Amino acid sequence: MAARTLFLCILVAGAPLALAEGPRSAQLADLPVAQPGARGIDTPVRRAVAVIDLTNDQAVRDVANKLLERLAVSPELAPPAISDAAALVDKLPPDDELRITQAQRKRQSAEQNLAQRSFREAAIDAVEGQELLLRVTPRAAIALYADLALALGQSRLGEQKEAEAREAFALAYRLDPTRTLDDLHFLPEVVQSFEAAKKVNPGVGTIAVRGAGRVWIDGDEVGAAPGEFKIPLGRHVVWLTGLLRDTAGKEVLVTQSRTADATIMDGPLTRPQKVVRFRIALSQAQDAAVRASAIAELAAFVNVHDVVLLSAVNGRIVWQTWRDREPGFSAPKELGREGPGEIVKQLAPPRSIDASPPVALPEPAPRWYRRRPVQVGIAATVVAAVVGGYLWVRSSGPGTFQFIPDITGPKTGGK
Repeated sequence: MAARTLFLCILVAGAPLALAEGPRSAQLADLPVAQPGARGIDTPVRRAVAVIDLTNDQAVRDVANKLLERLAVSPELAPPAISDAAALVDKLPPDDELRITQAQRKRQSAEQNLAQRSFREAAIDAVEGQELLLRVTPRAAIALYADLALALGQSRLGEQKEAEAREAFALAYRLDPTRTLDDLHFLPEVVQSFEAAKKVNPGVGTIAVRGAGRVWIDGDEVGAAPGEFKIPLGRHVVWLTGLLRDTAGKEVLVTQSRTADATIMDGPLTRPQKVVRFRIALSQAQDAAVRASAIAELAAFVNVHDVVLLSAVNGRIVWQTWRDREPGFSAPKELGREGPGEIVKQLAPPRSIDASPPVALPEPAPRWYRRRPVQVGIAATVVAAVVGGYLWVRSSGPGTFQFIPDITGPKTGGK
């Protein structure tokens, strides 16, 4: 009995030694967890950079796209939003060019109908051509609009609508004061009516322009809308333009009796269209102050603080950077053999070195089964098992077990 008691006591003493040190994962659960942004832990933020093609040139566009690819994989830099990046680099939409081309076709059709004395058809062509030009930048539209007004005057004269013919001829002269007609290309009655319209001094009336934007009357910028403007009596063309509005216009007749109304609604622009407008304004900036203002507005709209400007000068690609802090624009440089890589190097900020001491982490503890207390406990348990087992057997004494040599199975068949 004493041996059994000793065996159990040794087991009870050794097992707690082995269990006193659990697996390391149980200890690590109690360690503090490092939080992002904590001292000594680097969490870099990529800086967005806009890339702008100022010259609408394919070679420049190719460089810009390669640079955007470099920015996309840079750990420190990034391109702007996809739609904004495309609007700053892609080929500019030829909105004015398409409408001007269509208006030129209408003028040619009107002239052909005039030659065939199809005056009604010629008038329709002229009016449709003018409607196309009402959505074109005034300076680009003015000369062609004068041609169509002249064609319309000839058509009205052929339809024997002399008052409307004089209005159209007077408008053609206002839009192009240097225009003269000769007998070799025009009928005598057309030349006489046109010259008479040039000499009329009709008096002054008022146009009330309602809308938003810059007001253009007969191709001249006269102020901002809404507003009222004094103007000679007769027919006039009014345009409203603006950086973030669609160009639109209206033809009005100014009379002595009442103020002419020129209400021009503002067509909504999509975000890519607005980005394109900022890009065009920057490319057309003539002086340093206007250029600085234009690029600041563009950067604020696309939410960037750094910009790369690309242009083609005498067949060579020139690049320049701008930041929304001093010194602003960098000096223009010709793109070298390294290509967009040299621009990325210029943009990439120097890596900051954190002088603060790193967070001290505890040294990793040895595996639980290699720890001294665990090994002692296991050894003690093994010794206890061996010694205790031996003592258990001896404590039973001799004669405890009896061997019965004559063992027979169950009797069967009555034997």
